[in-house]
Amino acid sequence: MRTGRDVKAGGMGAGKAAKAICMAVLCGILVLEILLIPVNMFLMNFPGWVMGVLGILLCCGLAAYFLRFRTGRAAKTVLPVIFGGVSLVCVLAPSLLPYWNSYTFKEYHGKILNYDEILSGRQAADDLKTLRYYLQKLHPRFQNGLTDEVKTAYEQALERLEKTEQITVNEFRREIQTVLHPLGDAHTTTYNNYPGDKYLKTAPPKSCAGYGIRSVNGKAVKQIIEEAKPYYCYEAEEGISIDLGSLASLEFYGFSAPFTYEWSREGEIITESCTETDFVSWEEYLEIYEQYSGAETPGEFVSCEIDEERSLAILTLTQCKYNQAYIDCVREMFTRVKQQGIGNVAVDLRGNGGGSSMVGNEFVKYLPVDSYGDGSYDWRWGPFLVHWDGSSITNRRYEDLTFEGNVYVLTDRNSFSAAKDFAMLIQDNDLGEILGEAPANSVSGYGEVAAFYLPNTGLFVQISTKKWYRADENNPADYVFPDYPCEGGEAVEKLYELLKSDE
Repeated sequence: MRTGRDVKAGGMGAGKAAKAICMAVLCGILVLEILLIPVNMFLMNFPGWVMGVLGILLCCGLAAYFLRFRTGRAAKTVLPVIFGGVSLVCVLAPSLLPYWNSYTFKEYHGKILNYDEILSGRQAADDLKTLRYYLQKLHPRFQNGLTDEVKTAYEQALERLEKTEQITVNEFRREIQTVLHPLGDAHTTTYNNYPGDKYLKTAPPKSCAGYGIRSVNGKAVKQIIEEAKPYYCYEAEEGISIDLGSLASLEFYGFSAPFTYEWSREGEIITESCTETDFVSWEEYLEIYEQYSGAETPGEFVSCEIDEERSLAILTLTQCKYNQAYIDCVREMFTRVKQQGIGNVAVDLRGNGGGSSMVGNEFVKYLPVDSYGDGSYDWRWGPFLVHWDGSSITNRRYEDLTFEGNVYVLTDRNSFSAAKDFAMLIQDNDLGEILGEAPANSVSGYGEVAAFYLPNTGLFVQISTKKWYRADENNPADYVFPDYPCEGGEAVEKLYELLKSDE
């Protein structure tokens, strides 16, 4: 027979169990909120209101916990601070994080319409409104709303779309580009990501033989570029690069089949007539390119070559990938440089479209400096601009392989983004000299993009989240101007001349 004391003890035990279960549930909701942030960034998109619902649920649950169970004063003080503070950060994450619902770190598996597919004006208008939302949320220039010029371009494009019954995807992309063009930001743009695009099959043999396109359908390339400016996002005109071997790109800039190409090489001109049947898939195009170039595509993004006769090591970097392959290649190069007594090191960044600026920081670890300027930036986090001061970075040198010789960097107009930053890092810290062409990318521009696909069309759009500032704040130049200017294709010969003159 149970006594009153037994019943009371049993009740107390059940109460403690219920209290523990309730706290476990609250902790579970909090952990779920925290985990949903990396889930959104790396695995799948979901609306921001999910975080709000969990936050409300957590607050209500915590209030019920205090009403239902007896707790000490310390718990009543500490638990709301911990749960409330962490939950508040999670609830605000969708409006603060630059990469919320982006595809910067995850694969996109949704629909992507081809360039010639049709959508309604209303669908296009909805995608344009989505673009505006991300522009206002992410771009450092729009912290206080769209600028007048961009706002006017947006309103005009929206009005045209709302009056349109149907529109092709390419036509809609032109409307988007008229909105983005006034920014003067080469990083904030849309890209031709159409699944059904095709490419001119006769281009690889001609380009490999040294021919370049002179005109299409009687229109010179210079004129094509001039007419393309309103639909192109660039910082310097030299940065405008149009793919005239792509069906989607040709249609985007107003060309239709049949196509008449003029190819030129050292004054020689040949004419070629093509129809849409002369264009093949990307996979077939790569096979043709490999056949005529004699090289596999894509090849290694980083490699090094030692020229003992010239006492020269050349690091060729076609992409700014900061990974173990890059780290190992650079270390191997400087190891050989030390072993063989090489006095000159060059980094070839011509045609490098960028990537991670950490490649430059890794390279500097082999140079004899204790600190250097890396350029400051403002990073957009919702309504805030977070400033980072890069005026003095401690150089964690590899003392055993410190290189005391001459450093050169080879650039051309297509050395973009992180490749341009690499050249700036060397030039602004007096660590070496630049040869070639000035990269067509401003040193005090925008970057660090977040990537998105517009919901109705699947158009790929990237938007800058950072405003960068030059490492040498006393240098007023907007671009990295070479110490030894020459055509990009002649940069290696210029380097050889320079080394010979120094002998």
